[in-house]
Amino acid sequence: MKIGILTYHCTTNYGAALQAYALLTAIKQQGWKDVEIINYQPYSMLKNYFIRPLQPINKKLQINTQLFVNLRKCLNMRKFLLDNLPLSKNRAYTKSSLKKHYQNYDLVICGSDQIWRIDATYGFKSAFFLDFINTNTGCRKMSYAASFSDTDSLKQHQQSIAQLLKSFDKILVRDSNSLRLVQEECSLPAVKVVDPTFLIDYDAIAVLPKVTKEYLLMYNQQGFTTLEEDFIKTIATKRGLIIISIGQINKIASINIVEADPKKWIGYFNKAAYIVTNTYHGTIFSMLFKKQFTVILNENKSNKTGDLLKDYDLEERIFSPQSYTQDSEYNLIDIDYSQVEPKIKLAAANSKNCLFKAIESKVA
Repeated sequence: MKIGILTYHCTTNYGAALQAYALLTAIKQQGWKDVEIINYQPYSMLKNYFIRPLQPINKKLQINTQLFVNLRKCLNMRKFLLDNLPLSKNRAYTKSSLKKHYQNYDLVICGSDQIWRIDATYGFKSAFFLDFINTNTGCRKMSYAASFSDTDSLKQHQQSIAQLLKSFDKILVRDSNSLRLVQEECSLPAVKVVDPTFLIDYDAIAVLPKVTKEYLLMYNQQGFTTLEEDFIKTIATKRGLIIISIGQINKIASINIVEADPKKWIGYFNKAAYIVTNTYHGTIFSMLFKKQFTVILNENKSNKTGDLLKDYDLEERIFSPQSYTQDSEYNLIDIDYSQVEPKIKLAAANSKNCLFKAIESKVA
């Protein structure tokens, strides 16, 4: 069986790169060897991930002080992609190119990540609903952990999306909001599964840092407020930790690691004594490595990260500005992973079962 995976893969985002790696690895570990990532790189994605980080900060052409480290990060992410993800031979930038070159699969899986998100940045990209596959090829379609992210309604795209999803053998989504949209607005059956990063372990690729001091790891994609920075410094002081920031420069960090590839990124999470993040995959890897952590929700990602924490009864890990004072013991109570880990393992096992059954059978 020849399997293609369509997802966000050509990216400088650690979570996006690792979810692609994890889904492909999980499928290969189950015994399907002829699996590849469909090398679809729409121009809007390339601009968002590779061009925007290198541009001037504003229209006045203020110098981007992170230009060179961002460039090194882009190169390191690209190397990880080429070294670890088998890509299809033909690179596609447009849907017409997908139609021309990608009709030779027995099964195409779309997902995971927020490939179905509809907003001003991403728009409605019908290719991620697999409309480029000709009906006469016999190719089956399914999704795994696909997400609409914070899209609240399909609106004018509802009929088109519902019609496209009707051709799927199985619809597996990542979060409760996506489940609602498929079930209620498309009137189709769907199952909620875990992000593919939960499906594998990372011992084979993790590169542990050579930091000798215990550290608090910061991982953020949007900046922290002054109050949030104060909270991070307080946690570090109370626990006797230095602060390391990964992914971007933070002024409160003793060490800033911007250009790390995903292997080093995993290593820093693995070795951290405490983690503060405002990202979905930062939260996942904190849980996978059984770390003490705090999540600072931002408006763009509150739905998916809040939904994730709720699934494992970890809502108390969300930072609350209203409850925080420097003198409080706020969020310093350790997570009891003897209660959390069985839930993680069960959800991963159930999700693998859904994925593998869907791959094996036309009636999944």
